[in-house]
Amino acid sequence: MTIARCCVAVVGASLFLAPASGQPVTDQKAIVEDMAVADILKGTSTQSEISDADARRFGPMMFEDGSLSVNERDLIQELLTNMGVRTAVTAPSGETFEIPPLSFRARGFLGLVRPPNLSTLWLRGPAQMKQLVDVTVLSPDTARQVSAYILQRLTLVWAESTATDQYQPIRQDLSAAIRMLQQSGDAETEQRGRSLIYDAARELDRRNGDQVPNFLYDYLR
Repeated sequence: MTIARCCVAVVGASLFLAPASGQPVTDQKAIVEDMAVADILKGTSTQSEISDADARRFGPMMFEDGSLSVNERDLIQELLTNMGVRTAVTAPSGETFEIPPLSFRARGFLGLVRPPNLSTLWLRGPAQMKQLVDVTVLSPDTARQVSAYILQRLTLVWAESTATDQYQPIRQDLSAAIRMLQQSGDAETEQRGRSLIYDAARELDRRNGDQVPNFLYDYLR
């Protein structure tokens, strides 16, 4: 199993239950098991749409135990499927309220429960690099898989790098990665991305007997 496939499997294993036809079944209703999630959702009930900021608050909370329950899968399925339609939510307290549809950016974030292949994200542009990082924001358990994938990519360019060429291949990829993270326009994305890449580069150094010059990656911290 490749790292990219592993990452998809880790997240994908806890995703939606779809009928044989492949079409999701929705009824504009959802049960929320976590009162903290319910409180965030209730705060959106008077809004016209659920913001990206709110999605980034309650989304990771549902992945805290590393998987999604049936009710959590149903909630996300309802939100991703119901465009322009409000969803009736029942909180743990028994209270019921309606929440608005997702904003465009919130839909993109929660849609990462079905993450794309990581090879389509790494060094493919600022938006794709942001998605790479956002996979780990939504489901923190995937951070190890994403960092391992980055390690795999750095291993390939390290094999092509020599002191004679001043380690140009790996320096080029690291510089491109940081530049794209900066161009994402989001400071948190850049910080998280730098941390993922630093962890991968440090592991590359360890696996190569401390042969990777520290100056190549120390600045990532």
